[in-house]
Amino acid sequence: MKAARMLCCAALAACVRGAWACGVCVEDKVAATYDYAVMQRAVAQGRVMVFCQISGAVDAPRIRNAARQVRGLDRSSLRLSTDPAALSFAIDPAQQSPQEAVTAMQRAVPPGTHWRS
Repeated sequence: MKAARMLCCAALAACVRGAWACGVCVEDKVAATYDYAVMQRAVAQGRVMVFCQISGAVDAPRIRNAARQVRGLDRSSLRLSTDPAALSFAIDPAQQSPQEAVTAMQRAVPPGTHWRS
C-alpha cells in the first residue's frame, strides 16, 4: 500500500508543470519591477512606491533620462522591465505626487506610449 501511494505521488509530480508569468495580469507587471530592498528603503524614508504598466514602445534610455528630471524621484529606485513592459520607482510625496511624477515622465517618452499606475 505504501509503495503504491509513493508511486502515485511520483506519477502526479511528473505531470505537474511549472507556472510561468505571462505578463497579462497586474501582479506579473509588479513582480517584473519589484525590488524588496528598494521597497524597504522607500518605506524607511517615507517615500511612496509607484508601479506603472507601459503599453506601446519602451524606450529604456529615454525613460531613464526622464526619471532623472522628475522632482522627488529616487533615481536609484527606478526599475524598468521591457517584457512585461512596466516600471517602478520611489517618490517623495512631499515634493511631488505620484501621479504628477508619472505625468512628467510620460511627457518625455515617444508618442503612442501610454502608462497606467
